[in-house]
Amino acid sequence: MERDRYSICIRSQVDALAAINSFIRRVGRLRRLSLKLVEDMILAVYEGCANIIEHAYNGREDRQIRVEMQVESDRVSAFIYDDGPFFLPEQNDSARVDHLVNQGADGGLGLLIMEKVTDGIERYSRDGYNVLHLYKNRDGEKE
Repeated sequence: MERDRYSICIRSQVDALAAINSFIRRVGRLRRLSLKLVEDMILAVYEGCANIIEHAYNGREDRQIRVEMQVESDRVSAFIYDDGPFFLPEQNDSARVDHLVNQGADGGLGLLIMEKVTDGIERYSRDGYNVLHLYKNRDGEKE
């Protein structure tokens, strides 16, 4: 029986994000996911993990981030777990995004990127961990 949930755990270091990218590509190949879906999930998960490193962990490199990928017939989900302070970001309004872009901001667009490349985002706490759930519908894609 083929598993439908896969996981990886990394240290909270920006250079460790490459391991997550490779992990998502391996799951994509194993489950024969479309390149577009895989690339979108890589981008969304990268942004989510980068936000955890920068904001939840304040750049501390000794913390852990766990990413789980779940492949179902109708969608692919990424669950990102951290144990930093729970945080609900501000909603991205177009004026704020325009301001960031016009100012040449070196950040602040991660949530917008995640929203643009996924079909849904949920945030909640479970068993002492923050969970960022990103998902993408498969839209008729077949394994």
